[in-house]
Amino acid sequence: MKVRAIAVATERSNAVGTVELECTPHGLVIVHLGVGAFNAGYAPAAVTTGTRVTVPWASVIAARVEGEQLFLEIDSGITPHNRLSLINFSTGDVTHHRETHRQRLLVRIAAASAAIVASLVTLLTVPRAAPRAGAVAAIGLAVLAAAVMLVVGVVADRWVALGGNDAEGTRDGFAMELTRYLPGVTRLKTGAGPPLSPLPSFQSMLPRTTTAIVITLTATVLGAVLTAKWMLSGGETERQAIAVGPPPRSEVAAEATPSDPAPIGPLSQAAPVAAPAAASPANIAASPASSATAAAPVRAASALSAGSACQCIRSDSALWKAPIPALSMLVLSKKTRRRGTRMRTEIDIAAVNNGDQEITELNVGLEFFNVDPPPSSKRTTTSFRAVYFKGPLEPGQAIKWSVEARGTDYEIENPIERTIGPTGDGAAPTNQLAELLEANHRPVRLHGALMLAFLGDPRAREATLRLRDALRQDEAPYLDRLLRALGPLRVCDLEVRGAAASRTFKACVHNTTKEKREKLGLRLRALSDPVSHLDPVGKTPSLSSEHTLALPAPLEAGAGVVVEGSVELTSPTAETFEAFDDRIDLLP
Repeated sequence: MKVRAIAVATERSNAVGTVELECTPHGLVIVHLGVGAFNAGYAPAAVTTGTRVTVPWASVIAARVEGEQLFLEIDSGITPHNRLSLINFSTGDVTHHRETHRQRLLVRIAAASAAIVASLVTLLTVPRAAPRAGAVAAIGLAVLAAAVMLVVGVVADRWVALGGNDAEGTRDGFAMELTRYLPGVTRLKTGAGPPLSPLPSFQSMLPRTTTAIVITLTATVLGAVLTAKWMLSGGETERQAIAVGPPPRSEVAAEATPSDPAPIGPLSQAAPVAAPAAASPANIAASPASSATAAAPVRAASALSAGSACQCIRSDSALWKAPIPALSMLVLSKKTRRRGTRMRTEIDIAAVNNGDQEITELNVGLEFFNVDPPPSSKRTTTSFRAVYFKGPLEPGQAIKWSVEARGTDYEIENPIERTIGPTGDGAAPTNQLAELLEANHRPVRLHGALMLAFLGDPRAREATLRLRDALRQDEAPYLDRLLRALGPLRVCDLEVRGAAASRTFKACVHNTTKEKREKLGLRLRALSDPVSHLDPVGKTPSLSSEHTLALPAPLEAGAGVVVEGSVELTSPTAETFEAFDDRIDLLP
């Protein structure tokens, strides 16, 4: 058996270098592949290379296995390098040390890259596979995946450094062969050899060239920034593949299938905005959602006239002034950007099944336009897109697409004509709609809170308050209207008559609490355009005018009354109105 080993410097040895050993019937053959004399306190002497020495078995004075070392002592008359402490046994050819260094460098770079990729993939996958796991669990699993990759890299690095051989097995095999010719070979559990080399430090695992260092660090920082951005935005801009099977309970991800060969660009994203200072439901309307309020004229409080008794099943809201469709086509995000000489629009849309019937197959068409700048409003069709879901889409479930096309505006065709009745007829069960509150996209969660509020579910207020805790500026108008509709003082059956600046109106004001309410006022708002729940984070209509009027008398517990009044509008063309009531000194 022919083996190679490294002679190391110890207190008993007098030679260092690489040797090749072979047991033969005539003796122990030693080939010096680069061996120099060693004395404690002195530098090694000239290196002997290519010298072949045959040591008769009678001239082998000692042979002991001491831990990871094999100590050999032979007659000094045969060779001056007669005391050898041998470690790192191997068989076959040994890779050149420069090639080994290159291999180890590649292994370290690959291990670091694999750790980064594994952590990023884990961070992106865990929230999709288990939406309720939370950010802490995702980060923990990402760290674990990176640690596993680094451990594998360390093991591979050590394996390459040792040449891929089993040093211990080779040494034991050579020791067993020695016992055939030297029955007196002894084996000790520990040896006096040099300490084992420590595991490579983190610094040693970094690449040594400037270019490699720059590439590695840049990839690490970029990956960390993109991961942090994705986590802060709730994953709303991630492109998802088309769903081909039954969707999950809360929301299913799918990809648009555009008919135009134009390239699909990155998705848009609404940047998160820090939540404003805490405010009570009574004054939440003072949030940035009502930025136009300060500029709109507010008339001094005037009196209303009271009529007959009445009750409100639910408060009126501009969000459900129009009938709620059985299938809501929500706009999750929208972004328009210029590419070359043309404008392109990127939108994320979601279809939510509000009805109590499953939708077996879903085809949705989108038409894109270019709109001339003001004062013209001419629209020119630029593109058509179609998205598809195989189904079924069960009640209370959602499906998402990402679409891009040329144009600055768009219209979405709703293939389902059914609507939800004014008393909730034909709506999905509230338990299924409540699962929308756990969806990945906040506009879908907002829609889930709206449906619960419309159907009078007691979970609606808690869900809306939870969404308000992480309030984003573009969501403030939506949440403001929901909280007003969920308040204990309800306003319903609002009717505004007239077509000029002077308008008359009447409404039912209902106190649903168990206490008498005094000094109440009614706030009537005129909006520039209709309000739609289909674009929860889109541009809200501006406030053209608002009026505060005092109720003529207190409202007893559980009582309601029809009130009438008249107002002078600053915008005679206003056609959208909303009203709410509270203590007159608390109305914003």
